[in-house]
Amino acid sequence: MKKPVLVLGNGQLGLMLAEAGARLGIPVDCMSPENDTLHPGASDYALPLDTPACRQRYPVITVEREHLPDSATVWNLLDSPAMCGRRAMELLPDRLHQKRFLDEIGVATAPWLPYAEAGDLDNALQRFGGEAVVKSRRGGYDGKGLWVIDSGDPEALPVPAGDAIIEQRMPFRRELSVIGARGRDGQVVCYPLTENHHRDGVLRLSLVPAENADPLQEAAESMFRAIVDGLDYCGVLAVELFEVAGELHVNEIAPRVHNSGHWSQEGADISQFDLHLRALCGLPLAVPQVPAPAAMVNILGHAFDERWLSLPGRLHWYGKEPRPGRKLGHINVTASDRNELFRQLYEVQQGLGETELKTDLDSLTGC
Repeated sequence: MKKPVLVLGNGQLGLMLAEAGARLGIPVDCMSPENDTLHPGASDYALPLDTPACRQRYPVITVEREHLPDSATVWNLLDSPAMCGRRAMELLPDRLHQKRFLDEIGVATAPWLPYAEAGDLDNALQRFGGEAVVKSRRGGYDGKGLWVIDSGDPEALPVPAGDAIIEQRMPFRRELSVIGARGRDGQVVCYPLTENHHRDGVLRLSLVPAENADPLQEAAESMFRAIVDGLDYCGVLAVELFEVAGELHVNEIAPRVHNSGHWSQEGADISQFDLHLRALCGLPLAVPQVPAPAAMVNILGHAFDERWLSLPGRLHWYGKEPRPGRKLGHINVTASDRNELFRQLYEVQQGLGETELKTDLDSLTGC
């Protein structure tokens, strides 16, 4: 059973994969791609990285983020036969390639055009009704690398032609995500649809199950299967979705465990991290069971406060240095019903002092 796993990236997702590995008896180590060091398990102790030795030791290599430095070490490991999701890492980090892939497999996404030259922006604005969303082809997350524009001057954009795509601005009702896994044998399992709430492009709150989403679950799982089969993917993958007039459109794909799946640590009988390792190591997959409503609240920019340990739910702290807007931890809450879930979420909000979170909760509860 023991198949040591190497994670490219040593942030919180790698940390939580190492934690899951300890439960399954699977050694999980993380690599810092910025300085070529190896971090054993959940340790912060850094060892020099010997790339040939890594290729020999780890029969399974995965990623905790799709945007990695362009270095010889990274490419050497990505090119290893042990690398899971190689095709996904070739296509998905570039939004132009990601969009073309979705079109090829017939999965609905926001109408789009390449931004190859300056005139493309005027053409897109005319086609998309006077406003559009420009996204950088590579990089960009948590609201970065994205610009909502109207018929203003294209020269004001901070991204040059050729380095971006242009999307129609979607009149979506809400943002959802479907998270699931595909095993080495092609078996696919999914969690219930998650409802996500963002502020300034950063995820603040995830709720499961998404309210009144049962009619959409089958369509979401069908899209998920088309994507993972088309990529011949193995492991957990997240598909961010817009609900528009009762139909789903793909916004982004993340070939990894995902922030909007953190609730599964306490809210499901198997977490996304355990599920990812099971899929990578060829262990049996199980359809995740979610017995009751659950939620995740991100903690952004705050220094650690031990009083949070008295709040409802379970705190997960990442041990990072605080800075404004940085994801430093999260709290998972579970409850017997939706009313009790929101009661606990309001208590969490008060403990964190997050006024923006209260606004989101009020909108959901009708206060």
